[in-house]
Amino acid sequence: MKKINSKIEEQLRLKTLEKYKILDTLPEQMYDDIIQIASFVCEMPIALLSLVDENRQFFKSKVGISINQTPIEQSVCYHAIQSGEELFQVLDLRTDDRFKDNPLVTHDPNIVSYFGVTLESKEGVAFGTLCVISQHHPKSISDEQKSILKKLAKQVSYLLELRLTNNELIISKELTQSYLAQMEEFAYTAAHDLRAPLRAVKSFLQLIESKNKDVHDEKDIKYFKFVFDNVKSMDDLIVDLLEFAKSDDKIGEKEDIDLNEFITDIYNHVNVNPEENQLQLNKLPTIHFSKLALGVIFNNLIENALKYKKPNQMVNLQVHYVEDDFQHIFEIIDDGIGISEEHFELIFKPFKRLHTKSEFPGSGLGLATVKKIIEKIEGSISVHSVLNEGTTFKIVIPKQ
Repeated sequence: MKKINSKIEEQLRLKTLEKYKILDTLPEQMYDDIIQIASFVCEMPIALLSLVDENRQFFKSKVGISINQTPIEQSVCYHAIQSGEELFQVLDLRTDDRFKDNPLVTHDPNIVSYFGVTLESKEGVAFGTLCVISQHHPKSISDEQKSILKKLAKQVSYLLELRLTNNELIISKELTQSYLAQMEEFAYTAAHDLRAPLRAVKSFLQLIESKNKDVHDEKDIKYFKFVFDNVKSMDDLIVDLLEFAKSDDKIGEKEDIDLNEFITDIYNHVNVNPEENQLQLNKLPTIHFSKLALGVIFNNLIENALKYKKPNQMVNLQVHYVEDDFQHIFEIIDDGIGISEEHFELIFKPFKRLHTKSEFPGSGLGLATVKKIIEKIEGSISVHSVLNEGTTFKIVIPKQ
């Protein structure tokens, strides 16, 4: 650390102190412990964690005095910062022209000897000190004590850097959550507004179809089907987008759910070829949970299992359940086409698809919606799969 010589350097020091957001905060045990250790090790009655701003020094932690701050004119710590020395020491303040008239020297608490180590940011900018002080009589400290005092000061600086990082993470998280909320609201509004003209187009196409039902030109039929299929595909995408944007609203109130009946109903609803598929449930209990959230989760996972089946083969779908004191654990197992390990993360991202729409229709929002809902309730979803053998989705959901 270098000596502070200019107004610009002083402004940098003040700006560095301000970013920690620690002035005028309440005492904290981790800092108090370090100050008490400094006082004990150095055998000094007073120990301070002093932060010096433009007009005063604020004592974040203290031993041996009752005041929380003093004017900067009375601050020995300010001189320590200005000096550029790692350890600033004055054996007798009473005989030093800089301090002999200081009220803290001439009156209570009658400080005499001062040893202060500067606190620095990771950029090397000093903004405070960790100091030990004697009263009434001069008292020196050994080289070993000085070394320990320096180490304690580094620990304080390290804790302050952690505090800064934590504050930045909190702000970043809040900004991200705000941005995501705005994007979700925009997506919901845009998707909702798009459905009205799309419904009009769909109705118009149906009207044209009814008026021309006797037309058998293969080319016209092909073009009409192409347009109609694309309108339906867009409508399905908008429905999925609406569900994804408002998935936070799908947590719902908790209620008793008979899992056997509940999952069977979902399976029967999405299974358009019941004779080609088979569902096996593993002694599922009744649980107390959000039927709305669980419905979205299982609807998407069961629909995917039935969709991504091997050509010309029936789907054997199993749902297993394990319970412990704190969480519900589900496994949804199929024997479909499987997923390559390199795509395990990709499948949970919005609009990411592993196949073309001609191979397997869909918007690419189903698993993203499932993951979003599960994470909202502080659960987790993971996948294990082997190509051409099948896929297992594991869901862990906290009970509370």
